[in-house]
Amino acid sequence: MRNSIEVVEGFFKAINTGDFNLAKSYMADTHEYNGPMFSTNNPDAYFEKLMAFDMEFAVETQDMIVAEDAVTHLATLKVLGAQVSIPTCEVFKIKEGKIVAQSFYFDTALFPQS
Repeated sequence: MRNSIEVVEGFFKAINTGDFNLAKSYMADTHEYNGPMFSTNNPDAYFEKLMAFDMEFAVETQDMIVAEDAVTHLATLKVLGAQVSIPTCEVFKIKEGKIVAQSFYFDTALFPQS
């Protein structure tokens, strides 16, 4: 079974290459996401909401702090078309090698208007 940091690293590698099916393989069926712009309670709803922004994103990891079954991910969210970089903090809860909960924090005033 993958450890917590391998799960989060694999998830972001898949996200950054646009392989959402691979990204889903790192998420529990009951995955809960809470962020400043939307919240969901399963992987399909998460990707549906994410894709509704109709923007290209890349996540540039700055640091990861691991504490057993939790990973705090400090990163820069890059909105590629708008050339905007937003500092973020994300907390992942991992259970049995899958992301069960994800909380995302950033200043929404920095997010480009579509």
